[in-house]
Amino acid sequence: MKEHYFKHYQSYPINTIEGNPMLQKDIAKNKLISIKHILVSLAIGIAVYFALTIIPNEWCELFLGYVWGLFLLVITQHLSNLFGYRAGRKGLHGKLWMHQRTGLITQSGRYFTTFLLLLILSFISKSHFLFGMTIAGFTSALRQFIWIRKVPKIKDDDSPPNIAEASKLK
Repeated sequence: MKEHYFKHYQSYPINTIEGNPMLQKDIAKNKLISIKHILVSLAIGIAVYFALTIIPNEWCELFLGYVWGLFLLVITQHLSNLFGYRAGRKGLHGKLWMHQRTGLITQSGRYFTTFLLLLILSFISKSHFLFGMTIAGFTSALRQFIWIRKVPKIKDDDSPPNIAEASKLK
């Protein structure tokens, strides 16, 4: 599967399929299990547990909506990417080069549109849990914009690395 992926997709300036800078090295090394990811997940789980014992009951539903919202947004986006990739295994020809900044902007747009949907639903339902998920959608979109700042800007004369090198040879 990985061989097929890299035949058709590549990102630059760093070739990675992972948007989260903290996990990019483990993904590049094809680690099936990332100790870093497990430790972060455990720390967040423990923090959520203690937060629920500290915060007032009125805020627990909102807080749990936020936590579940973050989790479900990431899972559904991974599923969306997987379905898109699987669908592209037939009928996709050539190679798609995508600048990391473009990928992060696209992902931020997905999160933002999900935020808008959840915002409307939370106003209609008046659900604190759903409003917590709405906040998660907004902060997820914002997180992508923060990560964008760490990626080099797209140059005005932008072209994929191998196409630029090939054009110099002619």
